[in-house]
Amino acid sequence: LPERLRLPVCFLGVFACYFYYGILQESITRGRYGEGAKQEKFKYALSLVFIQCVINAAFAKLLLRLLDAARPDRTRGWLYGACSLSYLGAMVSSNAALQFVSYPTQVLGKSCKPIPVMLLGVTLLRKRYPPAKYLCVLLIVAGVALFLYKPKKGTGDTEHVFGYGELLLLLSLTLDGLTGVAQDHMRAHYQTSSNHMMLNVNLWSTLFLGAGILFTGELWEFLSFTERYPSIISNILLFGLASALGQ
Repeated sequence: LPERLRLPVCFLGVFACYFYYGILQESITRGRYGEGAKQEKFKYALSLVFIQCVINAAFAKLLLRLLDAARPDRTRGWLYGACSLSYLGAMVSSNAALQFVSYPTQVLGKSCKPIPVMLLGVTLLRKRYPPAKYLCVLLIVAGVALFLYKPKKGTGDTEHVFGYGELLLLLSLTLDGLTGVAQDHMRAHYQTSSNHMMLNVNLWSTLFLGAGILFTGELWEFLSFTERYPSIISNILLFGLASALGQ
């Protein structure tokens, strides 16, 4: 692929994958399953992210075999493990937030990801960013503030401002920032490739989540849910595939 076409092709690919990813995410987590008074909601965030990480790891392994097989990986395993904790925590929090907030609110919140990444980069890694990046962050903050600002319609307006969903989004953003700092550290000190990082972080995440869904018993509840509503299985698999292609 010519160099001048690589950026627009990658941009369009990421946009298309995550646009579809978002549609599937909202459909899975905010949809109603069943009929009448027995309708159920999907509430198995750990299991959903577990499947996502398994598909991500499998896709990264395929990429390594095809494109990056000769490149050695000298990154220490514990760094991948630490990075995976913040990585999966951010994903689980983000998915869980959709039970309390609308999808546009979740997307808007996640669009603030550069803010914690920059703040933690400056404070923890002592990084310096060009003025243009600070300007971009200020524009993001201003845009989010304008979107969320709602003038009071009257004294009887009791609409909530900050709840569980927003708290989960804040946690997700903080963990995204820690993930970004950890990845920057690995790239700077070990020249970790993107494919090695994708594979190992998702493998560690799969290990942690596998233990989590077994220990909590969520796995069996999730399997029972998919048995009652098998139509959700294809959406979950497509959700994981869209995530892998987007990464």
